[in-house]
Amino acid sequence: MKRKIIIILSAIFQAIDTLLCKIHLKRPVVVVFMDGGICSQMQMFLQGQYYADQGLNVRYDTRWYDVCGKDQFGNHPRIFEFTEMWPTLPFKKISGWRLWMYRHLFKTGQLMNEELPNPATITHSMYLYGYWDLPKGGSARLYSKYFNLNIAAIPAIAEGVVFDNVVGIHVRRGDLAKGDNPIYGGVTDGYFLRAIEFCNEKFHPSKYLFFSDEPDWVEQNICNHLERPYEIIRGNKAWEDLWLLAHCPVIVASQGSFGTVAARLNPDAVLIQCDNEHANRERKNTYLIK
Repeated sequence: MKRKIIIILSAIFQAIDTLLCKIHLKRPVVVVFMDGGICSQMQMFLQGQYYADQGLNVRYDTRWYDVCGKDQFGNHPRIFEFTEMWPTLPFKKISGWRLWMYRHLFKTGQLMNEELPNPATITHSMYLYGYWDLPKGGSARLYSKYFNLNIAAIPAIAEGVVFDNVVGIHVRRGDLAKGDNPIYGGVTDGYFLRAIEFCNEKFHPSKYLFFSDEPDWVEQNICNHLERPYEIIRGNKAWEDLWLLAHCPVIVASQGSFGTVAARLNPDAVLIQCDNEHANRERKNTYLIK
């Protein structure tokens, strides 16, 4: 019964909203659902700005971080940190009865890798739920417009850190440790060791910086093979780690998006990825390691 009422109300509210937009009494409102870590937050921010750039009213729903805020196994926290890293960007949250209305009466679900609806086809407000793809070319344009490290906040830990000839390595474990994720796949311990061997021969780094959700595992399984100085970064927020990793001249990416986003923030950095079907083969200055 409740579901039937929601369906009826949704049809009524969308019809009214369509009429108001048609006679120019209002602009469509796009509410973007947000979840996940800092990289997901950045991607979902761009989903909204894709529409904001076209003159639509955009708001963001961060309620997930209050009611869930964990990885898919409920072990590692996912904290809303977007506005800490990018405090000057246009970010407007929505809450209260307005959030309930859009979330229940204007929800637009999607399949993975589905492209965002064209702004020209939007006739009424909508609540965007899920991971959408930006139109071809749109991601690069929006990244360059909004995500410049010069306007990012600077973490306190960055004071005194020297990045000259440093290799930053992201080792994601946690909910992707099994290596069977259909989106990101997985990497083996051997990948990191081969990447380190490659860096030793090609770049002769002065130091390795490790970033991981399981630093003790990194210490026991990777660092004990190292012959060069290293440091495992502990206790930071995710955005602080992303900032530090993005400033490394050489970045070794794990599965997931953290390493590739860091390299995207620093186009001059060398990016090293696992040579599998999920690797980005279009980026310049990239090496693939089996």
